Amino acid sequence: MMAILIALVTLLGAALGTRAALISTAAGDEDFYGLAASLSAEETEALNTLTMYRNYRAYAAYTRYNVLGDLVAKDWEQTSDETQSEALGQAMQTAWAMAVAVNRFFPARYLNRDGRYDPERELGEAWAEAAMKKDLDPQPHFAAANLLRSKVSRLLIIIILLTAAVWFFTLAQGLRHALRYVLAVGGGGLMLVGIAAAVLEELVHRGGG
Repeated sequence: MMAILIALVTLLGAALGTRAALISTAAGDEDFYGLAASLSAEETEALNTLTMYRNYRAYAAYTRYNVLGDLVAKDWEQTSDETQSEALGQAMQTAWAMAVAVNRFFPARYLNRDGRYDPERELGEAWAEAAMKKDLDPQPHFAAANLLRSKVSRLLIIIILLTAAVWFFTLAQGLRHALRYVLAVGGGGLMLVGIAAAVLEELVHRGGG
C-alpha cells in the first residue's frame, strides 16, 4: 500500500515539477517581451522626438522668414526712394519665397488656429501610429511574468509538501510498530493537502485565464 502511495505522489510531484518548469519558461518569455517592448518604446520616443525637433526647426525658419518679409514689406511701403524701394522689394520677395520653400519641410496639420506649431500633438499622433505597428507597452508583460513566477513559487511549495509526504510514507514502509501508522497518517494528510492545493491552483488558473 505504501509503495503505491509513494509511486502516486512521486508521479504527481514530477508532473507538477514539469508544469512549474514550463510556467517558469513562460515567465522568462514575458520578461523578454517586456524588455523588447521597453527597447521599442525608447527607440520610438527618441525617433519621434528627433523628427519633431527637425520639423519644429523648419517651422521656426518658416516663421522667421515670414516675419522678416512682413517687416521688409512695411519699410518698402514707407520708402519713397526708388533704388531703396527696389532693394526692399527684392528682399521682401526673397524672404517670402524662402518661407514658402521651408513650409514644405514640416507638416502643416500640426499648426493651431493661431498659427503656432503643436509639438505635443505631433508626438502624440506619432506614438499612437507606432503603437499600432509594434508593442510599446512593457508593463503588461512584466506583470504577467510576475504572476507566473508567483504561480511557480506556489507550485514549488506544493511539491515540497508532496516530497514530505513521500518521506513520511517511506519511513512508514520501513517500520513495524505503531509509529508507522502515525507516519502514514501524516503522509496522507500532506498528500491530501498537496493534491487539494494543486487542484485549487489549477482552478484559479483556469478561472483567471
